[in-house]
Formats: sequence, structure tokens, C-alpha cells
Amino acid sequence: MPNRRGNVKNLIPMPTIWRHQPTKTIRVPEVFVEKILAYAHQLDDEIPEQRIEIINGRVAVFSPYDPRGYFQEKARSIQGWRFHRGNYSWWYPLEKLEEVLTVFPEWMLHDNVIEALIQRYFNSAN
Repeated sequence: MPNRRGNVKNLIPMPTIWRHQPTKTIRVPEVFVEKILAYAHQLDDEIPEQRIEIINGRVAVFSPYDPRGYFQEKARSIQGWRFHRGNYSWWYPLEKLEEVLTVFPEWMLHDNVIEALIQRYFNSAN
């Protein structure tokens, strides 16, 4: 029976199991549900090519090779950059985290980047 007086305040927040956000509800035939979910979880578990991580106290930006050089031009626009030949990523001082996020807004954030942002926010608020 639906709750006719339901509203957002009555909803119980549920933690998401998906790394990639936002999610969307779709309708599919029941016979395909398990296969589609398995494939979707497989895709969700893959490490994205365009991502930002914090490694050894430095901000690392990963991206596939750009033959036109647009990415490299954006990467060099941030002061203090270093190219890491071992894993083909661009590294920046941790102080440049906000600037990196501004230059690369569509890149996927690793969990440790989100934790660092939360910690900075709470330290600046106190």
C-alpha cells in the first residue's frame, strides 16, 4: 500500500553500491536482469582511464594518450607539474589539488581524493 503522505523527509537514505554516479532506473526484460547487472558491476569495477588519485602525498592525474596534445597543454598549465614516466601520469603538489580539480572537472576522483577534500573542508571550517 503506498504512503499517500510520504515525502523526502520520510525516506531512509541508502548507501550506494555503485562507484560511478549518478545512477538511473531502467526497464529491461526479466530474463536479462542478472546478466545486465553482472555486466554493469563489471564495468563499474573497472579503473577509469581518466582519474585523479593521491599517491605518496602528490596529486596524480591519469589520462589516455592524446595525440593532439590538448590534455598535455591543460596539464602543463598548472604550476609544479611533473610527468611520471613509470605510469604515464602527471603529478602535482598536494597544494594544487583544487586547481587540478578545476582544470580536469570531468575526471573520476579516487576515494583518497574525496577524503582529502573532506579533511581540508573540516580543517578550514575550524
